[in-house]
Amino acid sequence: MSRNNQIIALCCFVPFLWSCTTDAPDELTIAVATNFLTTAEELSKKFEEQSDVEITVVAGSSGQLFAQAKNGAPYDVFFSADQEKIDAIVDENLGIVDSRITYALGRLCFMLNPKTDYEQDARVLFENLEFNRIVFANPKLAPYGIAAEEVFDRLEIDLSNEKKKVIFADNVGKAYAIVNSGNTEAGMVALSSVLDDELSDEHYYEVPDKYYSPLRQDAIVLARTENETLALEFIEFVRSDDAKTIIRSNGYELD
Repeated sequence: MSRNNQIIALCCFVPFLWSCTTDAPDELTIAVATNFLTTAEELSKKFEEQSDVEITVVAGSSGQLFAQAKNGAPYDVFFSADQEKIDAIVDENLGIVDSRITYALGRLCFMLNPKTDYEQDARVLFENLEFNRIVFANPKLAPYGIAAEEVFDRLEIDLSNEKKKVIFADNVGKAYAIVNSGNTEAGMVALSSVLDDELSDEHYYEVPDKYYSPLRQDAIVLARTENETLALEFIEFVRSDDAKTIIRSNGYELD
């Protein structure tokens, strides 16, 4: 190929590369506490429909996600199941302070093994919690686990009793999976998980909020993001009326 032809070919190829780059959708990676996974996926899909963006949702316990974010995980936005992890993000200058929001108030739910028929419904059985095996999220990792412990304290139930077998799950989503599979008699799970699976009323009972501290769930754009503008737009979308409707429909309350 002559030098002139090479130049012509290169001139044709460079615009092609430019068009591929500019036409490619932007990307965001959202880290969410497991209780909010289904809701986050719905919100992401809605946001993708109205903008040229592809969103990847990564779920885990708030403690695990915080540790990953602190160690440089490529997350753009972090949705925690509490406020404490976001406080820590701010304290360590890992987040954009002005982007912080309280996106939902979580609800705790007492759930029975759905594969078993009980003579009494979940509301009645909740009052005594006379089960040998019960599962809830690890309080060291997940806010819903802390809330579950508060419930047991209020009911004056001694979990150290050798007759009781307490199972700690890595996160509240796994706690739900264990109860739902029939591998334990009961558990403390997120109401959002129960509603998502359309569990029958007799197998779950929404724990009254007087038994545990409010589960205020905060989110923040992480300082490491390479797409700050789009991340901030997503946070603003979560504050919109359309997003709030989705959040409420999944079993959450709002301030």
